Amino acid sequence: MSRILYVDLETKYAADEVGGWGNIMDMGMSVGVLYDTADEGFHVYLEHQVTPLIAHLRKGDLIVGFNHLEFDLRVLAGHQPTQALRHQLYLELRSLNHFDILTELKKLLGHRLRLDSIARPTLQTGKSADGLQALQWYREGRLDLVIDYCKQDVEVTRRIYEYALEHGQLLYDSRSGIKTVVLHWGVSEPQADPSEQMTLFE
Repeated sequence: MSRILYVDLETKYAADEVGGWGNIMDMGMSVGVLYDTADEGFHVYLEHQVTPLIAHLRKGDLIVGFNHLEFDLRVLAGHQPTQALRHQLYLELRSLNHFDILTELKKLLGHRLRLDSIARPTLQTGKSADGLQALQWYREGRLDLVIDYCKQDVEVTRRIYEYALEHGQLLYDSRSGIKTVVLHWGVSEPQADPSEQMTLFE
């Protein structure tokens, strides 16, 4: 059975504090959470534990996240001391076997969705807060709240992915109401070319 790792992390800085979204690698991780199907448990990593978090990611057969390819992996790579090492680590992390829910939905719909806009109609649950609130908690030293928030995002991501596999569709909020996107997701072997992200669409 494949070992799936579901991942999400929170940052120490907002985009506007590091010069914009082009500088994601400078945002820094405050908390990272993995759900590992090997032990069916959550694993919490704090800002000084980026290295063991990355080591954990390397153990997965498949890494599932929501916009983690362009965001979370860049934040992790940003903890390297030089631009060259940052780039090298990012490429290595990208070469692992991934499934990014947002990336695949954008291919079908032609636009981005928020995690909450999928979770509420599909699972009848939503996020308890947002990234800006998590930043405020971090600044106040309330890491317990940041961890709980990050865990919830990982759990929602896991449930959305499993729902899609089971039902072959997801619901999402749009400007014209709730819509359904039909999916053909299934577990497959890693692609031969490690520079390409694995796609699970038939």
